[in-house]
Amino acid sequence: DANVIKESNAREAERQRILEGVDRFNLSNDHFYEALQGGQTHRVRQTFGQLIVAHSLPSLRLQQPYFKLRHTRQDMRSWHRPCLQAPVGTEIEFSRVRSAKKRKEKHSMENPWAAKDVTLKDSADCVLIEYSEEYPLVLSNVGMGSVFVNYYRKRSATDQAFPKVDLGELMILDLADISPFLNFGNIEAGQVVPALYNNMFRAPLFQQKPRATDFLVVKHVVKGEAKWFVRNIKYQYVVGQTYPLQEVPAPHSRKVTTTVKHRLQVAAYRIMNRNQYHLLQMAKLSRLFPEYSELQIRQRLKEFCEYQRKGLGAGYWRPKHTMPIPDEDNLRKMLTPEMLCLYESMRVCQQQLHDAGKVNDGSEEDAADDQGDSKLSMEEILATWNLTRNFINATQGKAMLKLHGEGDPTGCGEGFSFVRVSMKDIFLRAGESVSEKLAEIEARPKSAHRYNVAEQQQIYKEEITSIWNKQFRTLTQTTGEPRPASDANKDENVIVPVINDMYGDAGLADDLTAIDAAHMLPGSAMDVSLKMARSTMSEQQQQTTTAHANCVQPNRKGLVIRRAVRSPYTGELMWKTEVVRDLAVIQAYLRQRRIIENLARQRMGLFDGEPDVAGETKSQVGKLKWARERRAEEAREHEKSHMTTFSLPQPNKPKKEVVRRCGNCNQLGHMKTNKKCPRYYEFNPV
Repeated sequence: DANVIKESNAREAERQRILEGVDRFNLSNDHFYEALQGGQTHRVRQTFGQLIVAHSLPSLRLQQPYFKLRHTRQDMRSWHRPCLQAPVGTEIEFSRVRSAKKRKEKHSMENPWAAKDVTLKDSADCVLIEYSEEYPLVLSNVGMGSVFVNYYRKRSATDQAFPKVDLGELMILDLADISPFLNFGNIEAGQVVPALYNNMFRAPLFQQKPRATDFLVVKHVVKGEAKWFVRNIKYQYVVGQTYPLQEVPAPHSRKVTTTVKHRLQVAAYRIMNRNQYHLLQMAKLSRLFPEYSELQIRQRLKEFCEYQRKGLGAGYWRPKHTMPIPDEDNLRKMLTPEMLCLYESMRVCQQQLHDAGKVNDGSEEDAADDQGDSKLSMEEILATWNLTRNFINATQGKAMLKLHGEGDPTGCGEGFSFVRVSMKDIFLRAGESVSEKLAEIEARPKSAHRYNVAEQQQIYKEEITSIWNKQFRTLTQTTGEPRPASDANKDENVIVPVINDMYGDAGLADDLTAIDAAHMLPGSAMDVSLKMARSTMSEQQQQTTTAHANCVQPNRKGLVIRRAVRSPYTGELMWKTEVVRDLAVIQAYLRQRRIIENLARQRMGLFDGEPDVAGETKSQVGKLKWARERRAEEAREHEKSHMTTFSLPQPNKPKKEVVRRCGNCNQLGHMKTNKKCPRYYEFNPV
């Protein structure tokens, strides 16, 4: 009987609980906690958000010149790369490094460093850190703090070892703790990986051995007088790829508007705090913000201040009674140093886009559009606000990254590309072809899914691990051999400087030998570029005796453009001459001219063995054809060794024709609400 069987099973279960010593009324689930303590299961913990980053006093107060109120174009083009003008022909006397005073209390949020402590003139320990990226997405300003963290993962659950580290703090990771690099890099068991930790980004550090011939020269300028100091390099590290933790705001976004508004508001409040009666004279604020007119400043002040027209303090501004002056802690929270660094990064990228000829800046509407990347050029896709947003969404599981190709800061597959790809794309392992994958998908039964999520996630994680291992292996090498450069582009006539190459000088000397001036069409874009490049190089060779080699002096010559335009009065063709002296505009103009000329040559059949066009010889055409084939071969080799993606075609399902039947006249092709129905006015009288 079924009831007898149930009773026997219940008695057997009760007997088993008695033998195990488990009370039937014990509902505490202790066996789950016992398994966790015994090491049978591992608890996954977060590895970020636990450290406190302390800044110095000048950065908390946003003190000048560490935080500039206004940036010129030259400042944004040489962002964190100031031009060092070394004296030539004069004797340099190095001053003695003073001994560092021992601080009674450790540097913290309650005890920040003063401006005199933010210096390299004393004998305090310093760490030389070099970024492996040529142009990092976000950088800290002078006086901002970062934490040097050494992450160590346990070998086993019973591992009680504490590795000895020379610098920084030690953080122990359990076996199941997630990666501190936001799952874009892993720490193996028993491995110690140092990291640079702050509120804006996180990056791995790789120790390098300083050479015996290397030293650090410090220049300190006070009231126009320069003093020089020499420091020994004791610790040297190279920074891997930086992982942003905060999103760079897009131009014209709400964050940018708030940052600009709070910058003026904080400055006004600090001026009021220094006054005994909390009064503000608008002339002082105008000197701090010369880019704003008096009308603009007055409109901003009306939001939190009121103008005294008579009585005590007539002609001054005082805070509104409903909005008292916040204290210093609230002022620091209103505008943090990280907000200004993100704003500066946006301004720098915006200037780079303008120099490249891209005037269509991104906005919040474009950022919110999922299909917005398809409408943008590659320079706009690689903007800092797009890349940081893509990476943060990828760490939250809301997006997937391309990982390879455009956007890789290394250019050789040892870094991650933060360009977004569709989460519906198919990821292929190294060596897999698109045709074979499509044939496999088509061979699946109709009941099976075309997209295997678990398989795609596994391929994605494997590629992330492969890139991380390449970066780790390369940056941990103390003596590395130079990587052989590809010769597929040496015979190309197109010299397109990258977006961050402001003056188009990068790589110019190597490409000049590949261009034969006799094969150039006089007056073409390549002819003009060749002449400008040689003149720029000759000027730089002359200027190396008077300026530092790292200081690139812009070319002062202009470009004369003659255009045939039709007169609006007579209709006849006339020549119009325009002289352009802005080097950024010249480079953008010549870049576009080169692209147009090469497209014209391709359309005229230069690669199909047709006669010479525009002064090109057959040997030059053969070199161009060989270069194109070589680049295609390198692309095929890249697909064999790296992950690739492709989009699935839409299934060819026949669309069902919807035939509507009228409910009044019972005819096909319309509804009863259509006025074309013959019985419409019968049921809907006017």
